Amino acid sequence: MKKCFLFVFSLMLMGLAIAQQKPMIIQQEGGKLFLRHSVAPKENWYSIGRIYNASPKEMAPFNNTSIDKGLAIGQSLKIPLTTTNFLQSGQPASDEVLVPLYHTVHDKDNLYRIGQMYNKVPPEQIKSWNKLSGEELTNGRNLIVGYLKVKKELSPLAKGGQTVAPPPAVVKTETKPVDKPAGTEVKPTEKKDLPPAKPAETKPPAKVEPTQTTTPSGFGVGGAFKSLYDEQTKSGGNVQNMSGKGAAFKSTSGWKDGKYYVLMNKVQPSTVVKITNSVNGKFVYAKVLGEIPPIKENEGLLVRISNAATTELLFDEGSYQVEITWTKQ
Repeated sequence: MKKCFLFVFSLMLMGLAIAQQKPMIIQQEGGKLFLRHSVAPKENWYSIGRIYNASPKEMAPFNNTSIDKGLAIGQSLKIPLTTTNFLQSGQPASDEVLVPLYHTVHDKDNLYRIGQMYNKVPPEQIKSWNKLSGEELTNGRNLIVGYLKVKKELSPLAKGGQTVAPPPAVVKTETKPVDKPAGTEVKPTEKKDLPPAKPAETKPPAKVEPTQTTTPSGFGVGGAFKSLYDEQTKSGGNVQNMSGKGAAFKSTSGWKDGKYYVLMNKVQPSTVVKITNSVNGKFVYAKVLGEIPPIKENEGLLVRISNAATTELLFDEGSYQVEITWTKQ
């Protein structure tokens, strides 16, 4: 009997070890994030709560049931992700470790869209967590979008976790030195009794006209994707024109490499479009990453444009009017 018990117990541990090897995928319903757990023999609300650092009093109503009701073997439970057990910034407590939680990349996914699904995580943060060098994603890949905080001494998931969160992504910005106008250098002098200087004549400040300054030299006007746009135009197809409202999204691309990106519905990803500021006529060429996430703040938008491109187009913050041209193959 004792040998039989040990055999069954070892099988349970083996099953748990195998389960831990599988990536933990976050699910979402109605804007609420959660994990799925299948009830194993002898588990109850409290033992499951210790695994995921979740309160049984929160888990039960989240599953539309009562903590007084028992659980059935194989029953599927939703484990809510809250500020108690879900980390996307900061560091865990001294008695906690972090277990990566993932999103599986599907068609039309892009870093901005994925970030919006999980509490609006910046694309740069997702790239940092997953050590991505670019914006391109492969279908079926699992991307870290946050971490499960569990107790070291209570959760079997703690084995293999990490005690320190990865550092936040750092967005580098270029600062150019300010050249001093000729003749403004202050030279030391030994004379102490100098006559008072005559007050300088005040002149109205000269009007400074905005100029296009963000495109890196070597890429020409419009950015690095102009040649691709020309190739797509020459290959034939129907020229498409649309106008409407645009808004920005944050991206590290474009500031140094001249590569601008957009999110736009009903346009094939990797298509290069020409975006024109309807007010001043400035334009850039941008590559389509995917569709605009269907969330409330994107209602009425024709396009989301990387912030380097909006700077090049001299757009202010908020929404603005744009004209878009591309060739449909």
